[in-house]
Amino acid sequence: MPSGRIDQTFYLGPNSSPEAFNSTVLYKPGELGGQIQLGSKAYQLVLLDSGATASTGAGVPLCGHTAFWKNRSTYTVTNDKAQAENSAGDTRNSIAGAFNSLTLGAAATASATPGNYCFIQQRGTHVGILTNGTAAAAGDSLVAVAAGTSATAAAVRVAAGTAPTNAVLGIATAATGAVTANYTPARLGGWDIVDQP
Repeated sequence: MPSGRIDQTFYLGPNSSPEAFNSTVLYKPGELGGQIQLGSKAYQLVLLDSGATASTGAGVPLCGHTAFWKNRSTYTVTNDKAQAENSAGDTRNSIAGAFNSLTLGAAATASATPGNYCFIQQRGTHVGILTNGTAAAAGDSLVAVAAGTSATAAAVRVAAGTAPTNAVLGIATAATGAVTANYTPARLGGWDIVDQP
């Protein structure tokens, strides 16, 4: 597995922020896999799987979808849990982070173009994680949906005080729908998700 590293700066080109970064090429290819800390948020530069399209069970990656490692050695992520590492077994522990934040009160929009480089968020406050079909409350843990669930890019709640049985994406900071329907505001990480087994 590749090692994580915190970089001081990244070349964002014409993009205004890591959340807006969506590029076909990297100006500095050695930055792939690097992490950046901006205030209380942390991001990692990854390659979005070219197969993450509308024809998959998860559909096109949208802001607030869970990001899964498809190949850690090449820093490739997907929003389709069925395509994540360990696909022969339970892939819920292959969480890489979350596709970037929603615009407050707006419908979810495409996060990045499949096959392009983008940043995923791994730590800090997030406007909304897709929790379609499961209502969370502040303090609940958010984990990847179980195998066989149609909304493969969604997270589900584990009630506060209950031990989760797989990797935690984040902790809900408000009830589902507080910002946008089917999305739960959350605080992500506090750990390096890339280093989880």
